[in-house]
Parts: sequence; C-alpha cells; structure tokens
Amino acid sequence: MSHDTAALGPRESQLRAVVLSLGLGIAGFVVGVAVFVLAVNALTALGISIQTNVVLRYGISIIALQGVGLLVTSLAFFRWRDRFDLIELRVPNRRDVGLIVGGLIGLLALLAALSALYSRLGIQTPTTPIVQDGLENPALALYLIPLTYLLVGPGEELMFRGAVQGLLRESYSRVPGIVIASAVFAVAHAGNVLAAPLGEKLAYFAVIFTLSLVLGALYELSDNLVVPMLVHGTYNAFTFLQLYLVGTGQLG
Repeated sequence: MSHDTAALGPRESQLRAVVLSLGLGIAGFVVGVAVFVLAVNALTALGISIQTNVVLRYGISIIALQGVGLLVTSLAFFRWRDRFDLIELRVPNRRDVGLIVGGLIGLLALLAALSALYSRLGIQTPTTPIVQDGLENPALALYLIPLTYLLVGPGEELMFRGAVQGLLRESYSRVPGIVIASAVFAVAHAGNVLAAPLGEKLAYFAVIFTLSLVLGALYELSDNLVVPMLVHGTYNAFTFLQLYLVGTGQLG
C-alpha cells in the first residue's frame, strides 16, 4: 500500500483508487483531444486540411491521443506523484517472450471463440470509423501498423496497465484490479461506437474487455509492461494487416 493510502480504511482506499484511476484516464483523453484540436487548427491556419487526407488525420489523432494524451499524461502523473514504482519495464527475457507468444495466441483464440459465439447467436458488432476508413483507403492500414507499435501499444498500456491497474493493485487483489482496469479500458473506447445501437455497443465492449483482461493478466504474470505493450501492438498490427488485405480484395 502506498503512503497516500496508508492512513485510509480499506473501503476508502479502494474508492480512492477507483476515482483516481478514472480521473487519470479521463485526463489523458481530455489532454489528447485538446492537443488534436490545437493541431488541426494549426494545420488549417497553414492551409492544410486533414479532412481530405485520411492518413494525416489518423496520424495526428494517434500522436495526440495515445502519444501525448495517454503516454505523456501517464509519465507526468508518475513524475508529479513520484510513482514510477507503479511500473515495471525491462528488456524481455526468455520467459517474457514465451508469455508474448502464448498470450497473443491465447488472445486470438479467445476473440475467435467470441466471434463464433456472436455469429451463432446472431449478434452483430459495429463497424468502427477506423475500419470503415481502412476499407475505403486500404493504404491507411499499412501506415497504422508502425504507429500501433510506437504509440498505441505503449500509450494505452502505460496508462491502463501501468497507471490504472497499478493504482488499483494497491487497494484490491490482482484479479479485481485487472477486472476494474479492464472495465475502465473498455469504457475509454466508447468514442469508437457512439452512433451504434446499444446491442452492438455491448458486443463491442465485450471484445475490448476481453482484450484488456488478457493484457492485464500478462502484465501481472510477467511484471514487465513491455509484454502487454508488444502483445497489444502485435494484435493491432494483425488486425490492420487483415483490414488491408480485405480492403484490397486479397482476403474475402
């Protein structure tokens, strides 16, 4: 337990952890949106429109949201509260590599099983804007692959596994910490499906929640944030490659 929660009772400590975790996640996205708006306005003033350049639009969005909003905000929080002890980072060892490979295979198997269940029950998931834009502009998916390793995986994992799950771990046992952090992670992706029907939203959240559970478990098993970062980045890269192949007609 940290020195900030040592004087609190168990319930107060847990409530504080949840509120702080939610607040930190919200702050990250608010900062990211603000940076995105400022960048768009600056480019517009220079006569550059991002509406006609989908690659530029997503590039700026990822740099602003995951790069500055989540990654920089997390680092600022660790620095401000002197809580770098919440995160574990190191070059992956042999065991870590095994967890990365096994975790990725397990994640793909779980999501494939969930997809099969949805098909059997007639449940649909929404088409997110990035998927729609990727199908219309397949080259976008190829640009997104390096960005997911450089910014999306590191930014989201530093925030939701390093900061959020790290804070929750201090007041809850590991399993509740992973579950609550995964719920926060799923809700944080609500902006991708705002216009979707409720049923499709819930199906989408179940997918994101499952993804986050695996990533959270991998972090606890490895004590190395690089492990979920690489699994997250590789899963996204696989998804974008599949999107490119479908968009170019090479995969049905």
